[in-house]
Parts: sequence; C-alpha cells; structure tokens
Amino acid sequence: MRCRSLASGFYASRVRTTIGRLDVLRTTATSHVIERDAGHVRGHPLDQVAVHMILRGESAFCTSEGVLTLRPGQVLLRGDLPFLHGYTSDLHDLVVGVPRSVYAEFTHGAPPSRPQVVDVNGPLGACVSALGRLLDGVARADASAMPDDATVLELLAPLASGRRAPLSADAHYAAAREVVECHLHDPGLSARSVAARIGISERHLSRVFAAQNTTVPQFVRGLRLDRAHRMLATSGGRERLTVAEVARRCGFASASHFSTSFAKRFGTRPTDLARQARGMAAVRAEGARRAG
Repeated sequence: MRCRSLASGFYASRVRTTIGRLDVLRTTATSHVIERDAGHVRGHPLDQVAVHMILRGESAFCTSEGVLTLRPGQVLLRGDLPFLHGYTSDLHDLVVGVPRSVYAEFTHGAPPSRPQVVDVNGPLGACVSALGRLLDGVARADASAMPDDATVLELLAPLASGRRAPLSADAHYAAAREVVECHLHDPGLSARSVAARIGISERHLSRVFAAQNTTVPQFVRGLRLDRAHRMLATSGGRERLTVAEVARRCGFASASHFSTSFAKRFGTRPTDLARQARGMAAVRAEGARRAG
C-alpha cells in the first residue's frame, strides 16, 4: 500500500502484538492517507480479514462501493479489496488481522465482500466495547496480560454475522464487564439489566461471575468504590467534589451507605480522604507559587 501525509511534521507510532493466530496493530499518527489499489491487491494478496477499531479521530474509508465516514466507537470489517483510507485528524486505532481460515471457523461465513461497519450504540454494542477494551489493553507497549485468541474471536463473530451468538464464559465476562463500566453511574444497574444487555439469562450471568470467584453485586460495588476512591484522591484539584457528589456519580443511591462501604473497604472515611487530597493540592500549589 501507499501512504502519504496530509500535513507537515508527519508522525506515526505503531505497536504490533500477536495473540495466538491474530496480529494486532495499535497505531497513533497525524493526518494521512493510505491507499491499496487493485494492482497491490493482485500483486500482493493478503490472506486476512482486517478489523479496524476507531479509538480517536475521524476518517473516510473509500471503495468502489462508496465512502464510509468512521468515528470513535465504530468497527470496520473488510476483506482484501482496493481502498483509500483518509484520516483527516490525528488517528488512534487498532487493526486486527484475522487469517481467512480462522475467520471462517468462528463466523461460519466468507470474508465480507464489501466493508461492514458496526456501531457501539447498536444492538451489538457490548461486544464492540468489550472487544475494544481487550485489544486496547493488549496492544499497549507495557501490556502484561494477554487474552487467548478464542475470546477475541468470539467477541468478533457476532459483529461479522450481525447477530448475537453463543459465547464462552470468558467472552460473556468481558462483555458484562464492559456493560458495568459504561453504566456504573446508574443506581439501577443490576444483574438483570446486565444480563439483558448481553443477551443471556440472569442465572447464566451469575455462573459466569462465580467462575471469577465473585458475584455481580460484589463486582459492581468493587468497581464503584475503586472509582470513588480515584475521584476523591484527586478532588483537591480544580473540581472539588463533595462526598455526596462522588457517591452520586458512582451510582450509590445513598451517601451514608456509600460512606459506610467506603470506610469498610479502604479503612478510612471518604471525607478524610477528600480532606487529605485538598491538603496535598494546597501544598503543591504553594510549592509551585514559591518556585515560580
């Protein structure tokens, strides 16, 4: 393929990771155009299906079928076809290369004959988000844990087929975790609502979390408390949040229940942590003032 910059001072960075039978490329770059024409396809055919996940920036994907505008939260699936892909702003995306034989094994179909786009806000949004979270973690230069390729492919299969398909416990857990992360602020978040969003029964969801040595309520409460701790520990900055506001943003229906749970988990009251954060912020500000 050919690549040309759309602006002076072109910069690009790429991290390549292998997950079993899959290649994962994490790319950050300034605006540019990539082109793979018919001559490239004939002369250098690729035995892969490419899965693009747009993390930041907007781009235009052009083929003989027309132009697709791609935005963050979308996934593009394409076979080996001629295309021109123009990134009009800074790019941050992930590309997974799936061998055609592996793609056929998990999707029970042929590679797409034309580009397909799946949106995170659609019915398969939980799979899109879970797949993005998995890949974003493993494609970092400092990644420590790797999922197996079967989990990645199971989350990919519904996107390729356009319908929900049976998933393993690991894939269901990844999808459920993504639902919880996205709706943590909602005090009505429950095992029933999570199960409904990923298309399984509440009983089966309970078995999925039991395999992780936890329950859905325990998992939700743990994430809420961890988020609350991060917010309070940084509340000494410009945004000085009250304990009640932190509790509300983290999905706790009662500030008093939040305070009790927080103290039990971390051994300190949320008001004390917020006070310490404000004190540290004041010390840093005074140090900066004197140094300046």
